[in-house]
Amino acid sequence: MNFFQKDQIRVSETWLELQLSQPHSSLSWAVVGGGYLTTNKVYWLKVSNSDLSPEILPEEFYRNCLVDKGEKEEVLGFMTSASLLNYSVAEKSMDNLHVRSIATVGLGNAVRVGDPPKQNKKIGTINLLVQTSETITFSACIEAISIASEARTLAVLESEILLHGENKPATGTGTDCIGIISPISTNGLDYVGKHTVLGHLIGAASYEAVKLGILKWKKTRNQLLSEHGIHVNI
Repeated sequence: MNFFQKDQIRVSETWLELQLSQPHSSLSWAVVGGGYLTTNKVYWLKVSNSDLSPEILPEEFYRNCLVDKGEKEEVLGFMTSASLLNYSVAEKSMDNLHVRSIATVGLGNAVRVGDPPKQNKKIGTINLLVQTSETITFSACIEAISIASEARTLAVLESEILLHGENKPATGTGTDCIGIISPISTNGLDYVGKHTVLGHLIGAASYEAVKLGILKWKKTRNQLLSEHGIHVNI
């Protein structure tokens, strides 16, 4: 039985939506709803370069899109240029604990952590949502984001994506975003480190969702390159 089956996922070319069956707390740096938030809806919005000129504020643009959509509640909102139809889901369970990770992946904006900032006309973002079956405290949410970030980086390193014009592997993109959500209750787990079952599930589900997303991105990219007579091994 799918533990998260009551939380419905809907997808179109413009929106990926997760409707939660009960309120969840979230911790993220998402474009909309960043910080610590209570919500029962998570959205991914697909945008292009033409949507976001330098004078347009991303959050204002996003909220206007939500108004046009008829959404009146406070939501957690990711923004991406990646195909929403290629979203990836990974679910892991152990000892009656459950974690689901949902990822959208684009790597056109690939960077290596610690490198100097530079302008990149290409777009692409890894947006990763981690949903836990158990309530976790604020400090545990921070720990969960750390583990999910590590899992994301491992998946990207293993994909062997090299920086444009450099023989150095990317570790992510310049606009990656991660969010952690858990159901609201009076008691929460204080620790989700890698020595805990829930920490293991967070890492495993995050890694698998990003890895699957990268494989889908590579396949789509190769198809586009082949259409233009360009063949590469990535």
